[in-house]
Amino acid sequence: MAKITVLGECMVELSPETADGGAPLYRMGYAGDTFNTAIYMARLGDEVAYCTALGQGDPFSEGVLSTMRREAMDTRLVRQVENRLPGLYAIVLDDHGERKFHYWRERAPIRDLFSAHTADQLIEAAKASDLVYLSGVTLAVIGDIGRARLKDLLAYVHSRGVAVALDFNYRPALWSNAEAAREALDGVVPSCRYVSLSSEDSRPLYDREAEDLAVEWAAAGAEVVARDESHCVNVHRPDGRTATPAPGRVKAVDTTGAGDSFNAAYLSSRLAGLPIPEAVARAHALAALVVSHRGAILPHDVNVARAS
Repeated sequence: MAKITVLGECMVELSPETADGGAPLYRMGYAGDTFNTAIYMARLGDEVAYCTALGQGDPFSEGVLSTMRREAMDTRLVRQVENRLPGLYAIVLDDHGERKFHYWRERAPIRDLFSAHTADQLIEAAKASDLVYLSGVTLAVIGDIGRARLKDLLAYVHSRGVAVALDFNYRPALWSNAEAAREALDGVVPSCRYVSLSSEDSRPLYDREAEDLAVEWAAAGAEVVARDESHCVNVHRPDGRTATPAPGRVKAVDTTGAGDSFNAAYLSSRLAGLPIPEAVARAHALAALVVSHRGAILPHDVNVARAS
């Protein structure tokens, strides 16, 4: 069992349910890219602490905390802010299960996480962890002050031998421009042992394929998971490249959370000492299970350990 600290934002999620004619009905839940990954890591048996900022006393923030406790996640790194509400997003699905997101998060408390969060508490938690996990969305929503402080924190824990994992997960709407996103991500990559990157991320950011960047970053010491539209995964390390085939096609009901669950199973497997091909196979299996259900988080009665 690995000890993992995850940084990011949990939002109120409105996901579409079927309805008899007219507008769809929406189901409310709680999700977010790193939050989804944290939940699946916890369900796979890892010890997970989630660092975020929420409101205080409102039913939505309390709902997030209740979800974290139900998933056996450590809540001691949650900062609560008075008179603020968590961000909200709604999912719209097309006929193929592909999703589009609509956000309401301008005053979400996550934006002030590192401007007032007790850095010493987070540093101590990170130092005691086997892995610190974050995403490009994490970097986008914490603002300039947060990014500067987090960059230094990650460099410090990296120097202490703690593994850092970054999922690029580039969302252009969260950034002022691609240059700002690229600068922030480039500042974190040198501290990372694990990087997850797709060509959908790399093309708009670098005008390059994920494979090309993976070769460079692996030469500098990282283990880089490079994905493309075919769902083939090539993992690059300083000692070489491991190619894995695309999995069998799965009829997707809702692709929300596919990448988040893939990252959870892959990293959990690697931290447990499993070889890359087995880690990728387990990651594909969990992602396939997730996309066969609606919403980012599987029901509790679905055995994720068996899938991965």
